[in-house]
Amino acid sequence: MSALVANPNKSLSYSSEQIIDRRRRLLMEARRMISEGGLENFSIRKLCQRADVAQRTFYNAYESKDRLIALAIREAFDDFQKFISYRTDPFSLEGVVDRTLSTNRRNFKVRNYTKAIVSIYFSSTTSNDIWKTIQDMTQTGWAEWFTFLQEQGLFKDWAKPDRVANEMANLQYSIISDWCLGRLPDEEYLSALFTATLTLLIGATKGEVADRAEEMLQTFHITGKLPEFPKPAGRVVMEENGD
Repeated sequence: MSALVANPNKSLSYSSEQIIDRRRRLLMEARRMISEGGLENFSIRKLCQRADVAQRTFYNAYESKDRLIALAIREAFDDFQKFISYRTDPFSLEGVVDRTLSTNRRNFKVRNYTKAIVSIYFSSTTSNDIWKTIQDMTQTGWAEWFTFLQEQGLFKDWAKPDRVANEMANLQYSIISDWCLGRLPDEEYLSALFTATLTLLIGATKGEVADRAEEMLQTFHITGKLPEFPKPAGRVVMEENGD
């Protein structure tokens, strides 16, 4: 997928230092506003006032509110990933489970951001490129691992890596949405995500990966405890205040 750009109707030459600085201010204020109140009270007028940018300048820089919000959310996600160093192999079952649990534990600290993400993801008015930008945050990592498993002969013959990765993204976002809407209490959130993820993996994989996933799931149902992994190293660069 090609990267989502700020304004597809403006050439790259429309990128003076002043415009770049204004874009950065708009992005940072957008992140703060989403953290403070989600999308319900988000307005371009208020954003421009807080960023000290004219509304005309905003539309020249970002084309639309949805495009800015998608870029702000993606930037926050990339910043988080950039400064976290996991101690598990990303191409192992333990590695993907570790990353899933760690990322979603962070959602407790950025609840408004998370609510904004799933609100845009499931909205019928979200444009396809913005929807794909948000889906890509979850889908890409899974697709890479599934392709690796397929090359190792550990993926079911009928399963297609990209298709199963899309299903995984939709599954995880639906559970996250239930949590954001209060349908799933905090104490059940990670467990629901963990069991649903492993259930899908058991269906799509085979051999040692499927066996290990089933063993991990059975252990959870016996003990009621999620698996533990070495704590990731690094620093979290953004909390609820958007900083």
